[in-house]
Amino acid sequence: MMDRQIVCLCIPRFEVALARLDAPSLRTRPVAVASAHASRAIIREVSPEAEDAGVIPGLQADRARRRCPSLRLVPPNPTRVAQAHHALVSCMIPIAPIWESFRPGHFYLDLTGTTRLFGATCDTTMRLERDLTSRLGLQAVAGIGTNKLVAQMASSILTPPQLCDVRAGSEQDFLSPLPVSILPGLQGPGGSALHTRLTDLNLQTIGDVSDVSLEALETVCGRWGHRLYQWARGIDFLPVVAPEASLSLTHSYLFEPDTIDYDRLLGGLSCLLDSLCHDLRRRQRLCHRLRLTLLSSDQLTVHHSSVLSTPTHWEVDMLPSAQTLFRRCFQRRVRVRSLTIRSNSFRPPPEQLSLFPSHDPEEPQALPRPHRLALALDRLHTRFGMKVIQWGRSHLASRLD
Repeated sequence: MMDRQIVCLCIPRFEVALARLDAPSLRTRPVAVASAHASRAIIREVSPEAEDAGVIPGLQADRARRRCPSLRLVPPNPTRVAQAHHALVSCMIPIAPIWESFRPGHFYLDLTGTTRLFGATCDTTMRLERDLTSRLGLQAVAGIGTNKLVAQMASSILTPPQLCDVRAGSEQDFLSPLPVSILPGLQGPGGSALHTRLTDLNLQTIGDVSDVSLEALETVCGRWGHRLYQWARGIDFLPVVAPEASLSLTHSYLFEPDTIDYDRLLGGLSCLLDSLCHDLRRRQRLCHRLRLTLLSSDQLTVHHSSVLSTPTHWEVDMLPSAQTLFRRCFQRRVRVRSLTIRSNSFRPPPEQLSLFPSHDPEEPQALPRPHRLALALDRLHTRFGMKVIQWGRSHLASRLD
């Protein structure tokens, strides 16, 4: 069986790299990404110089300035990030049959079976890194391994423009000296408690974890035990998932300028629902779970989720749940920068479609009027774009304060 060839290619500190690309004067100065107009804004990303001065992500902007008086705060620029990410994708597509982006500027590439086309995976990745530097001015790091875990670990220990190729069979030896804190499961929700537990057991490195039996890990770490046992040995069966096969759909609306106007905020929410439902109907999927994220001007992010009583892909059915989520998120009188809605649980349509669909609205099989109107709008949006015609509530989002 052919070994997989997985590449984890990343632009470290992506937003900082873009800010320095646009403003060369920032290249030698400590930089942090946060709102420059709010003292309680949260630092999102920092440059190596700022990190050396004690500034870390999650720190409040006023405290960061006290630690590093020469710190330059750069406001987040989602539009610039999206454009740069799209440019990166355009460089990946000709090379990678399957690619997956797990956050802006960070990619998994599955190059398995491409050796005859492009040459050795290591050489292909080096050419891609040089291409990104020459075309976009961005320096990348890349880790190569037989699975996503090893490739990600390899890329996480590098500085641009470096590459690390972990050959098949050497995964456990490569991971053994690395600190256990860089495992992906210890960086997400609940990871802090697990890391504390491993530290209490004096399991400081991944090699220490690999010396522990499966039974002991399951006793101490519960459901994480089996996963840690595999990770410590460089085992990871997760595939690289192409965007079209992704199990979630995400749409964002950026308010320009930031706003606290309630009608504009509800209008932005309506625009998100229009885009999401149009996408769901195009893919012939029903939404079962909604997640709404609200980003304030001071960089505070609030998330809330809801399970729909009946899976649907109609705006009129989804709107009450979305408005309830918005009211739960919007609890502070602070301007809002963006709203993001995500559907991460799909169902196929349950009904059997007719071979000869009826167009007579008087027949009992005809759709309700709001649903027929949504389908008519879909045809217009597909042909002319989402802004050719909108609901009145969606049009409020573009109104100035």
